[in-house]
Amino acid sequence: MAGRVGQMPDEPQDLTPPGPIAYLAPEFPGQTATWIWREVVQMREFGTVIRLFSTRPPQEDSAARHTFAEQARDETIYVWPRPLRSVLTAVGWAALKRPRRLLHAATAALALDRTSLRERMTALALVAAACVFSREATARGIRHVHVHSAGRSALIAMLTRRLVGIPYSIALNSHLDAWGGGMGSKLGQAAFTVVNAQWLLDDVRREYPQLRPAQVLLARPGVDTQSWAPASGGRRTADSTFRLVTVGRLHHGKGHDVTIRAIARLRDNGQTVHLTIVGAGPELNSLQALVEQLDLQETVGFTGSISENDVMALMGAADAFVLASRFEPLGVVYMEAMALAVPTIGTDAGGVGDIITNEYDGLLVPADDEHRLAAAIQRLLEDPALRRRLGENARKTVVERFDSRIGAEKLYERLFGAVPRTT
Repeated sequence: MAGRVGQMPDEPQDLTPPGPIAYLAPEFPGQTATWIWREVVQMREFGTVIRLFSTRPPQEDSAARHTFAEQARDETIYVWPRPLRSVLTAVGWAALKRPRRLLHAATAALALDRTSLRERMTALALVAAACVFSREATARGIRHVHVHSAGRSALIAMLTRRLVGIPYSIALNSHLDAWGGGMGSKLGQAAFTVVNAQWLLDDVRREYPQLRPAQVLLARPGVDTQSWAPASGGRRTADSTFRLVTVGRLHHGKGHDVTIRAIARLRDNGQTVHLTIVGAGPELNSLQALVEQLDLQETVGFTGSISENDVMALMGAADAFVLASRFEPLGVVYMEAMALAVPTIGTDAGGVGDIITNEYDGLLVPADDEHRLAAAIQRLLEDPALRRRLGENARKTVVERFDSRIGAEKLYERLFGAVPRTT
């Protein structure tokens, strides 16, 4: 797939065996990188040769604690930080082997659309990182780069394309203004961009009408429904407490404060409930203070970041899952709960409605509305038949629409053509 600079194929290439391709992600493997790893696993099952790269190692508080984390770290080549000698060697390699292309890369960094002078200087500094990545990718025969970020990682891929002609694609999973400037350049020079929700696809087509139809496709991330499956014995029944689980970074956007206040309302109305909050983040102290203020120390618990298997166990034992996000681009964690047939409550903000059909396979409530959220939880608490119906339909929805193999197949087909079928 690599060719002259400027080549951006609209049609999948016939490569046998497919690859090797590079996956480039920021701070990989992070705690929220499970869906990336699932995609890697599925693509490899299709026969794709994948090399893992990351801009830099994750910080300790955001590093993955899942069972795949050690393998992922061992496989990943980190672009930064590097010893100064290594960086100078890579820049010298580019200057000696591809002087004109190095100049083109620097020019492209300074010509990014919708950027401030400071942003353009940052992009120019990333030329050195692109030299490091280009040298590593070339040495491994990389033929395409798939970037799981539209931020600086995408800039590195764009500059790499200028330097050595390796085409790239972008996985876009949040609103367009979340990734800094230069989006027109990053998306326009990509072979294609994969978006994870219909609303985001509409935004991209509206904001960048110059993109060719084949440059943007919808392919949602998903869940390995063979692993994420209801336990054969069903959920516990001995405890009369109605147990809820929420999973998400402890950040204002996740609405954990709204969920805590809803739990307080239920407690004040005489309901015996318990909420487990799974995740880490900057709002831990303020959320713990809110729990103390509302005298919920025996009703709300925090686990911090835990492994995927532990999340699965907690969800599977819960009576309901709730995540009151103020905005959610899509929300793989909803899919995970639904795959376990756990009755799920989400908000009607962002792309959650792409997953949950209200009253069919889950409940949707307005964001930032503790009263409506408490009422939705109350309904589930009082109506076992509703919980059972929503859970059964939720599992069916995820199997049919959000299995991780579905999104991986779309990516594979865009890169290589038809997925090979085993007999």
